[in-house]
Amino acid sequence: MATVRVALAFLAAALLAACGKGTPVTNGTPTPSPTATPAVTSQYTIPTASSEPLGIALGSDGLLWITESASSKIGQLGSGGKISENVTPTRKAGPAGIASGPGPNLNVWFTEAKVHRVAQITVSGPPYTEYTLPDAAATPTGIALGGDGNMWVTDPGTNSIWKVEPLRIKPHVKFTQYRLTGDAQPLDITDGPDGALWFTEPGTNSIGRLPVSGRPLTEYKVTPANAGLKGIASATDNGLWFIEQKAKQIGRMSTTGVVTAQYPLAGSVAPDDLVQGIDGNFYFTDTGGNKIGQFFFRGHRVNLYPIPTANSAPTDMTLGTDSQVYFIETAGNKIGQFRYFNV
Repeated sequence: MATVRVALAFLAAALLAACGKGTPVTNGTPTPSPTATPAVTSQYTIPTASSEPLGIALGSDGLLWITESASSKIGQLGSGGKISENVTPTRKAGPAGIASGPGPNLNVWFTEAKVHRVAQITVSGPPYTEYTLPDAAATPTGIALGGDGNMWVTDPGTNSIWKVEPLRIKPHVKFTQYRLTGDAQPLDITDGPDGALWFTEPGTNSIGRLPVSGRPLTEYKVTPANAGLKGIASATDNGLWFIEQKAKQIGRMSTTGVVTAQYPLAGSVAPDDLVQGIDGNFYFTDTGGNKIGQFFFRGHRVNLYPIPTANSAPTDMTLGTDSQVYFIETAGNKIGQFRYFNV
């Protein structure tokens, strides 16, 4: 996903250490023809028990990078199916959102929600560099790379969006804060098809838009009230698609701020995050139902597929280099792979 979308799930997620063994992550140029039966085909157990993984992102090195909130580690899923881990410099940092960063070094950036910091790690592993936000109330959560080459962060703690601008004088950054209206509680964030940053505001039941110039900040209301806005992603139709967890719907917003469609995610319990596959369809995690959902772009039909590990609490998701869907099992302590087409 973008994004990368991550809730402050570490405040309430159940911790369940589970075991499992997945097949290696594969590379190649896939053909987007559907499989006979899409399914969760691999699960990769995180070495540290009860690590409480939250975020996942594809790095420029082709590896999948994850945040481990409880163990304060950053993990990497390699091509052999092995997960390596590195401890963050600050203990109990609560790493949450994660995203690939700008060139020329293409490092991986992540938020440290419990110590009001953002950090980056080189794609070859440590060293880390941490940057403290200039507000002790900050709880940086979601993070995305903007089209301007800066990192953009959601902060429900100060009800703000932060621009994190890497400076030429290393290792410094410049922070710019944009405060939102009401109690927006910004959560997930993505680089939009129009070059602006788009983010969900569950507190005000709105979708926010912020150009890279910083103005104007616009917030668009979504109905029904208290829809429970969660993940958001840019799509190939130049729209913004988002999850309404409490309303159990997937919605589409145009870049003019108009909600053009809302579709029930029939059978889902608590949809959380979404990603668009190379077949044009959307895939989402159903945290409450312990399933991966498939929403057909044409026809608007919904299929749900079980996750082998019970009560795994699937949350964040992304596409791998093989274009298959990979997702976090926050309570199951795993990374899962959902295959939806044959290579």
